[in-house]
Amino acid sequence: MQIIHFLATFVSMKNRRLQIGLITLTFLSLVALVAIQISWIIKAANMQEKQFSNSVNLAMRYIVEEMADDESICTEVVSCIGKGGLTSCYESLYNNVEWAKVDSIVKWALNYYHINTDYEFDIVDTRKDADYNVCKKTYFSDNLESVLLQNAIELKIRFPKKREFIAAQISLMFISSILLIILISISFVIILKYYNREKALYMGTRDFINNITHEFKTPITNIALANSMISKSKKIEQDEKLSQYSDIIKAEHQKLKNRVEGLLDVARIENGNSDYCETIDICKLIKYTVDSYQVQLQELNGEIKYEKTSKKCTVHADKEQFQFAISNLIDNAIKYCEKEPLIIIRTYDKGDNIIIEIEDNGIGIKQEHIEQIFEKYYRVSTGNLHNVKGFGIGLSTVKAIIDSMNGEINVQSKPGRGTKFIIKLPYCTES
Repeated sequence: MQIIHFLATFVSMKNRRLQIGLITLTFLSLVALVAIQISWIIKAANMQEKQFSNSVNLAMRYIVEEMADDESICTEVVSCIGKGGLTSCYESLYNNVEWAKVDSIVKWALNYYHINTDYEFDIVDTRKDADYNVCKKTYFSDNLESVLLQNAIELKIRFPKKREFIAAQISLMFISSILLIILISISFVIILKYYNREKALYMGTRDFINNITHEFKTPITNIALANSMISKSKKIEQDEKLSQYSDIIKAEHQKLKNRVEGLLDVARIENGNSDYCETIDICKLIKYTVDSYQVQLQELNGEIKYEKTSKKCTVHADKEQFQFAISNLIDNAIKYCEKEPLIIIRTYDKGDNIIIEIEDNGIGIKQEHIEQIFEKYYRVSTGNLHNVKGFGIGLSTVKAIIDSMNGEINVQSKPGRGTKFIIKLPYCTES
């Protein structure tokens, strides 16, 4: 069989693009998460500041109402600003009993609205107060003027540590977000590190297998040549035991050669550079492949049938690759069967695709293994069927071939009743 060319570039490029895509998607997701967390922190800070301002305004309304209801406080304020000509009551009333009374009202109101931070307050004439338009941390009442002599007298409260208070309110959210971002970032770096390590291990293992299989080819060829020369000796031909030993060497040599060729085929799929493709009639190719197994199935008292109902059969593919895929599935149907094998292959049309079904009466596959059978080197346990040998690369190669044809392969199986592989391939659109 010709070397499998096309799949190498396709499979390696597809896997590489998938890996790069996943890493890029993960990184972009991390950046998006960081952006979302920062956005939520900013929104939380703005909401907290609005809530703070609203609470202060509610507290000031209560304070103003309490001050207006207290005749002694009103008298002192009028005396301080209304008659004294001052812009602020702080200096003249700071040590006054009425000022302490105002302070207690302010403190109670702020605590009631959960504003537990340092504050400074004053009663001012806003027409003369120099801080009126420059202090962003100062809140002014909006109704003390209507209560006290209609002369622009207002209560102002300043919070020197307002920013620290708001930050403290969202500190838990902020710290949690930062920790979450750090944790996810560390996890991403660790995953990327392990990915690179696993990739290096995989590449090393693949190179090792490729090198060792190439090293095997020379001694295998020498064994075949030496055995061929020995088997032609008249002494060997006349000695029944020696002739039997020569046949054993020949058979085992062929098995070893097939195993090595199988590993090299996988290496070629992964490392090759050819993009050879042609338009083929897969119905004729399936019929030819089925006919080649008739003798083998007859020796096992089995049967292989091909049922063709498809009207179109042309697809784009590598002829030998596709034949390899069909042969591998038939080989598995024979190997994994504990009774007289019965294999039925069907082809039929479905939309713009041809469907190929390969059904057998073998031992079947348990449901928990279905998703893994196309993975490289994965082998399903065969229980008492100990004569089945292999590396677990056949089905992974089959899937790679079908993928290269822009097709799909699926499997249905019931333990003890058999397995059905379903291949869907797009028709060739050329006339």
